Amino acid sequence: MGGTGVMRWLIDGYNVMHAGGRLGPKLGREGFRRARRRFLNELAATLPPEEAEQTTVVFDASAPPGDFKVDERFRGLHVLFALGDENADARIEQLIAAHSTPRTLSVVSSDRRIRQAAQRRRATVLTAEDYWNRLDDLKERAARPHEREPDRPEEPAAGRAVLDPAHWREVFRDLDDSAEIRQALAPDAALLTDQEIADLERQIDREP
Repeated sequence: MGGTGVMRWLIDGYNVMHAGGRLGPKLGREGFRRARRRFLNELAATLPPEEAEQTTVVFDASAPPGDFKVDERFRGLHVLFALGDENADARIEQLIAAHSTPRTLSVVSSDRRIRQAAQRRRATVLTAEDYWNRLDDLKERAARPHEREPDRPEEPAAGRAVLDPAHWREVFRDLDDSAEIRQALAPDAALLTDQEIADLERQIDREP
């Protein structure tokens, strides 16, 4: 059977197609088939793959559809034709009644009979118009470029070291023991004594 897997979305196919303007008044048999296939292709292309796998679309059928099996998978979607049932409404009601966890189920139809059947079992109900709005939102999100903050460039290791006093204490640890360095870094190390100044003056005087 094509319906293996968890069903979380149950769609009244022709009801939704009609609400979305996918059914023209004079399609003819082949035009009708092409419109149905375009709708299923649109649905499969818009839904996330995991959601498509959990979606069942039910159509009325007074005879085998010809271009589909009565029960099959199409691009991840589970497609059912209510052949032998009263109509698609009756088949959808049966599926709602048989669902093991109806509160996880969303039923899509503007038909009052189907909506009441879903509400009796505490399933979520969306009108066909609401569902088309949802599909439009999915299309817009898919078309919108993914916005993300630019990655902050990593600070170079050398740059981090300049700002890290511990790094330089480690580098110059051995110099702390040097008497010459301590003398050079003493507070008054840059100041000359009076004697040193006098010696410099004598050397300058002796220069030609």
